[in-house]
Amino acid sequence: MAYLPIMRLLIDGKEIAWDSSVPGTFGDVVGEAVRRAAADGRIVHRVEVEGREISTQVEREMAGRPVDGLGEVHVRTTTSGALLGEAIDGAVHLVQALRQDIQGVLSSLRADDVSAANSLYVSCVESLGTFFELAGAVFNGVRTGAFRLRDSAAGVGLELPEPPAETTEILQRLLAAHKEEDWQRMADLLEREVSPNLEEWSAFFSAMRGREAR
Repeated sequence: MAYLPIMRLLIDGKEIAWDSSVPGTFGDVVGEAVRRAAADGRIVHRVEVEGREISTQVEREMAGRPVDGLGEVHVRTTTSGALLGEAIDGAVHLVQALRQDIQGVLSSLRADDVSAANSLYVSCVESLGTFFELAGAVFNGVRTGAFRLRDSAAGVGLELPEPPAETTEILQRLLAAHKEEDWQRMADLLEREVSPNLEEWSAFFSAMRGREAR
């Protein structure tokens, strides 16, 4: 019989006692980490299995896997304020990169260089998808109270931008225009809908800067 390493759970570098004689799953391990983090006013930020960081999707896929053979599971925690700050920084950087990508696509389309436009478009759409996903997560986090903001000095609440559902529809129209090779429509969407929508999100994140509750 092949040797299976004993699972070890470490939260922020501190090993947590785990009874390996009791059957459990990876989902149980993450659930325990979430409970312990919450008890300290923190949230789970990253999960690593045998030194490899796993995505949320992989985490879900592994939820039913027995703990036998998992080896070391490292869980990193953070505060909601720090996580929000990280998300804001990531969004701001993405907006800057997207502006350059969009201008590149528009310049190529206007020069009738479809080949160059398509190459830039692939990168642009990937970044747009990432940005809208991040923006949606922040938006929903603020709305649900997961991310808390300090009140402004004037006591005026933060006005949130349009919900991510609208940006998703814009992206779908952009994808459809590209699939149909309607270059004029694609250029119009990038210039008149995608760019203004990004500006709204940029204003949203700018307003949130300095107001994260630590």
